[in-house]
Amino acid sequence: MIKYIKLIFFALFISCSSNSNEGMYVYPQELSITNSHGIPKDSLAFYFPISSQFSGLDTFKMNWFSSALYCAKEPILYNFYLDQDIYRFLWLRSFYRPIILSIYKKGEKVWLVTKELDKQPQFMDDHNVGWVSSDFFGKNTLTTSMVKDTMIYIDTVIKADRKAEITINQTKQLSIKEWEEFESLINKFSFWKSKPLLEDSGCDGSEWTIEGHLKNRYWYVSRWSPKDSIKEVGLWLIAKSGLKEEVY
Repeated sequence: MIKYIKLIFFALFISCSSNSNEGMYVYPQELSITNSHGIPKDSLAFYFPISSQFSGLDTFKMNWFSSALYCAKEPILYNFYLDQDIYRFLWLRSFYRPIILSIYKKGEKVWLVTKELDKQPQFMDDHNVGWVSSDFFGKNTLTTSMVKDTMIYIDTVIKADRKAEITINQTKQLSIKEWEEFESLINKFSFWKSKPLLEDSGCDGSEWTIEGHLKNRYWYVSRWSPKDSIKEVGLWLIAKSGLKEEVY
């Protein structure tokens, strides 16, 4: 009998341990990626984890999102815990400047940081191709293999520079009540259990990417022009920031 009681207690212990660790995240603390303050080692650093746990962003989106965050002088959130709880909203629209809204909590202090860039950084090499007049280059710069009648086909590589300037950088103090209000929206969305990515995209719309950075948790969710409750999360931050922006 005693043997069976011990087995029952052991099973309960394992079950409780399993539940207490559900959703836990161990920050990798890789100094080859960032320093302990989350500052990336170089401008080509990826701001999101590559592991299969997160269903990985493709290379295009990884570069697109990371270049904006790097130019905004943002820390990488998945590598070290930065001694404060953070939710960060990266808002990338097709025809408007990149915006980053971050809500912080440390102890009883809560604040919102609003940043805007002057442009979307050039984050991948591009090609400028087409036919131009041979007169553009001058007679002594051509070989016959380059010429078709009086036109030349050119393929110029435009190198990615990942450069953009911060045009808005504002900090606004918030209350603990507002933090709790925000977290209720996060819980309503089931943020920590949501799939990071959905197979949805387009040419004219916007990417809404929200990261959560707590002591024992990191997660991100990215949606294209969302219609679910993640939109409420983003709209709350936009309203608190005071920005008057077209939302789509």
